[in-house]
Amino acid sequence: MSKKIGFSRIGRIILSKEEKRYVSSPNIVIPIKRSLVNMVDFLEEFEKHPLFLISNEIFLKISFLRAKFKENGFLYTHYGMIEKFQDILEENKDIFLEDNIIALIPFNNPTTVLNREFARREVEHHIKLSQELLSKNPNLNFGITIKLFGYAELIKLYFPLIQNNPNVKILNFNDLFEYKRNFRKILQIIFETRKEVDQNLLFMISGKILPNSFPLLVYLGFDLIDSSYMLYISSKNFYDTVEHLLPIHKMQFFPCSCCACKGNLKKLASDKFSKEKVEQLALHNLITAKNQMHKIKQFIKTEDYRNFVEKSSMNDMTLLSMLKVLDHQYFEEIRYETPIMQSDKLIEIIGPTSYFRPDFQEYRKEFMNNFNPEPWTKLIILLPCSAKKPYSESQSHKKFLDVMHKFKEFPDFQEFIITSPLGVIPRQLEDIYPVNSYDISVTGEWDSEEISIAQDMLKKIIMRYDPEIPIICHFSGEAYHEIINNALSTLPHKVFFSEVFNGVSSYDSLKSFENLIIKCKDIFHRFDPKKSQYHKSWIRKFVKILDYQFGKGIGTALFSDDVKIYPNKDKTHINIRDVNSKKNIGVFIKKSGQLELSIYGSNIIKDLIKNTNFIVFDGDHINGNTLFRPGVKNFSEDLKPNKIAFIWNQTKEEIIGIARMIVGSPYIKNSSTGPIAKIYDKMKK
Repeated sequence: MSKKIGFSRIGRIILSKEEKRYVSSPNIVIPIKRSLVNMVDFLEEFEKHPLFLISNEIFLKISFLRAKFKENGFLYTHYGMIEKFQDILEENKDIFLEDNIIALIPFNNPTTVLNREFARREVEHHIKLSQELLSKNPNLNFGITIKLFGYAELIKLYFPLIQNNPNVKILNFNDLFEYKRNFRKILQIIFETRKEVDQNLLFMISGKILPNSFPLLVYLGFDLIDSSYMLYISSKNFYDTVEHLLPIHKMQFFPCSCCACKGNLKKLASDKFSKEKVEQLALHNLITAKNQMHKIKQFIKTEDYRNFVEKSSMNDMTLLSMLKVLDHQYFEEIRYETPIMQSDKLIEIIGPTSYFRPDFQEYRKEFMNNFNPEPWTKLIILLPCSAKKPYSESQSHKKFLDVMHKFKEFPDFQEFIITSPLGVIPRQLEDIYPVNSYDISVTGEWDSEEISIAQDMLKKIIMRYDPEIPIICHFSGEAYHEIINNALSTLPHKVFFSEVFNGVSSYDSLKSFENLIIKCKDIFHRFDPKKSQYHKSWIRKFVKILDYQFGKGIGTALFSDDVKIYPNKDKTHINIRDVNSKKNIGVFIKKSGQLELSIYGSNIIKDLIKNTNFIVFDGDHINGNTLFRPGVKNFSEDLKPNKIAFIWNQTKEEIIGIARMIVGSPYIKNSSTGPIAKIYDKMKK
């Protein structure tokens, strides 16, 4: 299992250890019905689909199904009462054991009008019967169907059942989207459940689920999505385009080229009562669901999945609202579940829904918490962003740097880039994720949210500097000036604006910028004897990157006059080495924007990092390159996927390994198995 942005994750559902059969997740569950099995097109389309849902007892007994779908996995449920389900299970127990069929304990209640107390009694009765079933069949794997009838607080009743029965493998939320408009309760239920149950359990959702909601559901951590609702909408003559549900009789132009749409569906579209039309429509709608899941899996693996979630939510205001609430109200929970960086993935900003994505909020929070002014700073320079990343490789910033490099005092200048939607970027952090990976359409116009983010960050950062330090602004555009005026109008710093003619990188504009530096560079004086060892650009960057990654003061503690940097030929990796011991302190990987410390480098600062980003190993030597949950004796609460962690020996006296986290602290807390981290350096025996 590997964590992706949000709660999304890629994993494997083991169907048979002996036969090495598994199902990849996330995935959809395809319903098996007699009408579908009799269709040749259905068999050809879904013969190799990994997971099916059967609800008819006859499919447990006929040999055709297992012969035709011998490599597939099955879930079985019953749409009657749980007592009948118990009888079916007892009669077919050998089949469940031999064929690795997972039994989904049903929760079917014929009552449509419920109050809170009646709902509670129904849930308690269901839990009692489920417990009897689980206790009676300890060797069978089960899924638990969870119904809440719109009362979010009832989820707590299920937790003891889930926690006390190791043969529960799947949590099937049956009616969560029945109350879709009450999206705050949906999020409350998901987050409360995630805090209480083993993270290795599969989260499944069924009920009124359409493909347009699949991306957000996977982002929320659902591993399996039941596509049975597609059969219901087909019976009501609806055609799913993913973006919309359309009555089939209105369809004139079929956007899909599946076997149903290329076949008779178009001819049958106007027939009011046609069994074949419903069957063909069901086939199309199931194929649409399958193709949507294929898109999801592709985007999770190779693209910026969060962007796909945002785009997919645009046609449904409820989904969009849910995403916004998730970003604003649950960031502190989700930040420990989502990777701190994605390699080789461009982040395309499509609008306000992108401003508070978790990786952007993580940058702002870590930057504001861990950035300290360099004590020798004598001039602050504010610059606009550029389309090319990192900024210093853009044509405009190359010209800015050419001007600043004319001055021997250049190491005393602190540059900040003002950008949307990240806010404020110090030059030293331009190479880290997500600063090195985002793209936004540039029109020169900023909305109020963009302005607010930037001005709030800028004001808080400038307040950390001596009020006598002058500030130079080299901008064009009303938005930049509004940000500067709003942020700095109440601060004592003197602010100077360059004159801009035909763009900030024109000859006249750059000359004005240069003259302003000449005017301001000697206004403030401060001598710092330590400055010389940090004055090189990459050293300045690494000091701040280390602070950003591990906390204030780590960078200056690690770097000294004896530390040198050695980039490879194309500067994709930069090695940091102690020239006296000739040992590597760490390596900066440009692709990820991360600095990976070595065991040697970590031990230099071990007294400063003892209480952060740590795992205490249950031993003194690590075997292999993967750390698993049973080997973890203790851990800090700030671990995040893809973040670097320091592995200490069992007495916490020595760092014995450095690893990149696969999961975060909440996963470790609520699990007893599974991989935790990938080790890239360790003490030799």
